[in-house]
Amino acid sequence: MLCVPQFTYLLVDTKNLIEFVAVLVPITEILLTNLKMIICNVKRAKIISLINQLQTEWTEFQKSDSAEISKLVKQTAKKSRIFVIIYTASFVLICVEYASLPLFKLVYHRVFSSHDTNYTTTLPYMASTESSTSFTLTYIFILVAVYILALTLSGFDSLFATLAMHITTMFKFLKIEIDQLELDLRAGLPSKDLHAKMKRIILKHKSNLSLIDQLEDGFSFYLMVQFLTSSIVVCVVLYELTIVFGWNEDTVKTITYLPGAILQLYLFCWYAQNITDEARLVADHIYNIPWYLSDPALQKTILTFMVKAQKPAGVTASKFYMVTLQSFQRISSTSYSYFTLLQTINQQ
Repeated sequence: MLCVPQFTYLLVDTKNLIEFVAVLVPITEILLTNLKMIICNVKRAKIISLINQLQTEWTEFQKSDSAEISKLVKQTAKKSRIFVIIYTASFVLICVEYASLPLFKLVYHRVFSSHDTNYTTTLPYMASTESSTSFTLTYIFILVAVYILALTLSGFDSLFATLAMHITTMFKFLKIEIDQLELDLRAGLPSKDLHAKMKRIILKHKSNLSLIDQLEDGFSFYLMVQFLTSSIVVCVVLYELTIVFGWNEDTVKTITYLPGAILQLYLFCWYAQNITDEARLVADHIYNIPWYLSDPALQKTILTFMVKAQKPAGVTASKFYMVTLQSFQRISSTSYSYFTLLQTINQQ
């Protein structure tokens, strides 16, 4: 509902590039939020299945007697809670501040300004402050809608980040089991027990790769759309910052929105990179164990597993490319290229 008037204004009423840029940013976030809700509903069963599978395996590790595993469990749970609280609060603050600036500006001109002003309020349509009933009702609706928008944005992003953090920790658990296998090999544990431990490690690795596939299935399409739109949005916000002079409403909105847009993009790349890094380190750990102390059958099993673990694993954007920090670098470079092109067009 919030998207309809801004979309109409974008297509029909914008008179110049500056007005187009001012409306394009909020409408992009609104459309992305609606897309997130659609994806959550379409992929709901698969996302719930992933959460249930993670919870089942997580409960198993919570019962472990290993001090190192217990420490990792507590650290991951603590990081997840802190991240959700800080990220949600930051997004709510940015979105509510973005929507509240016209109200603060109106209060300033009505209460603190010592001279008459021709100040008008926009939704983005121009409206006289003398007929304030319809404007007040509409503006209250917008404030509520922006609050819901912030919770939806942060909730979807927090879901991805939390799942990625737990999957990353699952690979850390696997590395601890590989390190324990190394100790057992050096201690001369019976071959039967070593084969059983190796089988458990292989099954755990296969399960972890399945978790990555499920995470990708639930979020890959949105990641592709997010990266395509983020390069445009960051470019537009940079351009808007160059055309706004002085400390005014537009300057404050732009300065506060830009870090949020970059943070949102960096978030996906950072946690996807962590999964890729931890999955790659499994092969290094299995390579470093004293495999030569085992029997020939176990040596072949270790070699086969090492080759399998060396295959790159991670989250992709609809199978087009792996989501890593290099993706963030490429998108940032693309945004700056679009920004310079937009400046050139405006100057001409």
